[in-house]
Amino acid sequence: MCDSISLSKLVSDTAKQLYKRVEDEKLLRGKTSDAIIAACIFIACRQEKVGRTFREICALTRVPKKEIGRCYKALQNKLQTDTAVMNSEDLMSRFCSNLNLPAYVQKAGVDLVKRAKDLGTLAGKSPISVAAACIYLISFLFRYPKSTKDIAHIAGVSEVTIKSAYRQLFGERTKLIDLDSLKGKPNTEGLTFDDLPLP
Repeated sequence: MCDSISLSKLVSDTAKQLYKRVEDEKLLRGKTSDAIIAACIFIACRQEKVGRTFREICALTRVPKKEIGRCYKALQNKLQTDTAVMNSEDLMSRFCSNLNLPAYVQKAGVDLVKRAKDLGTLAGKSPISVAAACIYLISFLFRYPKSTKDIAHIAGVSEVTIKSAYRQLFGERTKLIDLDSLKGKPNTEGLTFDDLPLP
């Protein structure tokens, strides 16, 4: 399963060790083995700082999100594992790569995420929503426009969610982005906020 979504051997091995421990110590009685495997893969991804969403693990394992969540919470409590919280920066590189965006666009996206966090622009939004909205904005700014539909498909969030977060980013665009610092990169000649779609 890990191989099919290009997870490293380290993640795969970590998931196997978790699963073995769960089975040996009978930590999740009454849960299906598929749900336990899904939760182990999810925890392994977090421990090794490989951002994967619940939705991606659902698609891989065909286990409902709610069931993975229950197993994940139970395991987290019983194993006392340090599962690093997934952040938008982790997701940004994979989403940008899947959307065929150049590395400099990705870097600008990560910078935008950090700035938005510093200013609290998208406080309360999920890391996935933040990454998706930042990609939407930055893709138009660098003239590699990606539709909310394309981004929603890659990120696994709704178009409405992306548009809602984008509306907040758009409102603070002058505080979030220093256009002068972006000049000199490809596709930035005559760069203005006019390239951005209205929310």
